[in-house]
Amino acid sequence: MTRKLSIIIFILSGFVSCTKNIPDCPSKMCVMSGGWILAEAYIDEVKETIDLGKYALVLNQPSPLASTTSNFNRVQVSGSQDSGSWSLENGEKILRLIPDNIQFAAEDWVIESFTPRQLVLVVIRDSSKEGPSKIRLVLEPF
Repeated sequence: MTRKLSIIIFILSGFVSCTKNIPDCPSKMCVMSGGWILAEAYIDEVKETIDLGKYALVLNQPSPLASTTSNFNRVQVSGSQDSGSWSLENGEKILRLIPDNIQFAAEDWVIESFTPRQLVLVVIRDSSKEGPSKIRLVLEPF
């Protein structure tokens, strides 16, 4: 399973929120921004049992708040790090991470659910390709 998760993380290659005053937070981006750690990972519906403790995703708050993109930093389960830009797409239903700001490397994650205490992301891949068909990440703020 460790190899599978390493492949997944390769593929994927401070909790801050806006005030409760909605006009101060024009999009879901400013609420979603902050630090997230990986609490659970499911590969093709099977829960991973390896240590996920190193994984961290920091979605920097957009500046100004009305911006549609911002930067992210990430530490993979392996300990390797990357960064790039992030945005919300398709009516704020997709979290798009663009490592190193290279468009063809974009990662589109379906936002299965989101609260200030939990972010669940899912990607369904072409089953004809090598690796898992479905990856589900459950993240919590740190």
